Amino acid sequence: MNSDIIVRYAAREDIPAAAGIERKCFSEPWSEAVFAEFMKRDGAVFLAALSEGTLRGYITGAYVLDTAEIYNVGVSPDFRRRGAGNALLRGFFAALPGGVDLVSLEVRESNAAALFLYEKNGFERAGLRKDFYSKPRENAVTMTKQLTVES
Repeated sequence: MNSDIIVRYAAREDIPAAAGIERKCFSEPWSEAVFAEFMKRDGAVFLAALSEGTLRGYITGAYVLDTAEIYNVGVSPDFRRRGAGNALLRGFFAALPGGVDLVSLEVRESNAAALFLYEKNGFERAGLRKDFYSKPRENAVTMTKQLTVES
């Protein structure tokens, strides 16, 4: 991991940069308004990864009772493979309250880099959701991670 990556809770001022990364990473990106509304939700987790004072990536997800779900992990294309994804996942796990013991997510079946990142961080493939994504239409691999004391 790159030691100059700082992960912290996202602030409203981070939304434009996060939305810009979102547009580069996803075919159906969240708008700035969606990020702003998301921040108001109970159980929402929105973290930012910064390097040299610049937002390089973010993670969004939420928890309810004993489960959490990761919605989006976005890292600026010019900052990939520098540890931001790992740092964001670790930050997400740390941000969850005690009692949350299962984290789930979906990822495009063709996204080999993301699948590798998640598996490296303890996620296991749990199933397949046919035609989950559009633009382009594609299956989603569902993944889960059991949290332990050392997560």
